[in-house]
Amino acid sequence: MTNRSGKHKKSSSEPDCGLKHQDARTSGAKGQNDVDPRICGLRDAVKRGWYQLDTGELFTGFRITKDDVVLDFGCGEGNAVLFCARQGAHVVFTDVDEAKIKALIEKIKRTSARKVEGFVSDALPLPLTDEYATKILATEVLEHTTEPEKIMEELVRVGIPGARYFLTVPDSRSEMLQKPFADPVYFTRPNHIQIFDKERFVRLVENSGLKVERYETWGFYWTFFMSLFWLVHQKGDLQGAVLDAINPPYHRVLQSWSNTWAGLMELKGAEKVMESFDQYLPKTQLIIAQKE
Repeated sequence: MTNRSGKHKKSSSEPDCGLKHQDARTSGAKGQNDVDPRICGLRDAVKRGWYQLDTGELFTGFRITKDDVVLDFGCGEGNAVLFCARQGAHVVFTDVDEAKIKALIEKIKRTSARKVEGFVSDALPLPLTDEYATKILATEVLEHTTEPEKIMEELVRVGIPGARYFLTVPDSRSEMLQKPFADPVYFTRPNHIQIFDKERFVRLVENSGLKVERYETWGFYWTFFMSLFWLVHQKGDLQGAVLDAINPPYHRVLQSWSNTWAGLMELKGAEKVMESFDQYLPKTQLIIAQKE
């Protein structure tokens, strides 16, 4: 939300989840009211049900409490596990990037998390005992793995009976839209080497022994943003994870799209438009499941 001066004001439902920013506006941008594209994405996520501080829900229907032991496999920058830490949970997180793990440990030490464990791991096997966690997160990670079935088997092993799982992967429609013009590195390791349509994603989860409780899609904003990103990006410049390359200063076309979407979110009745976009051309598909 914004106040009358035009400066971004954080509401109770719009948390700082660890994204690299100091202000919602783009640093050094020509437009005084430019909205940082990553902060625009965060606002969009909050409107779609993510990061609900008032209720402690990481996503609508997936509440985190201080009694939880939360495992975030492939935590990346750690937005999700930071949210869980701020609910007072015991948090465990893994990633293949040692630098990200070290940085995240320092961030989480400054939260109310009752216990913090960070590991450099590729999940085969995880350095955890059987039936260790009550909530397991794997957000935008299975598409990076050569054997997602074995990853799921390991995640199920470390969940207690009744554990709930929060799993996301890119939607195949967004992936196939980008494939003809994306930098080829986007579909090679360490980026996306698996593409999941809804049927394959649900089957993967169910075959691991979990019961699917809910299926959702969201993220049209990011589908369109990434399509524009490939148009202005110089092919051959990317090294490592694509997400790490999305930083200021932003091309004017990317900035214009973020400003447009931020403006749309302020319009009365925009939720219905956003829901339709998210249904037909989403960036991400999400499953909430339970171990029986």
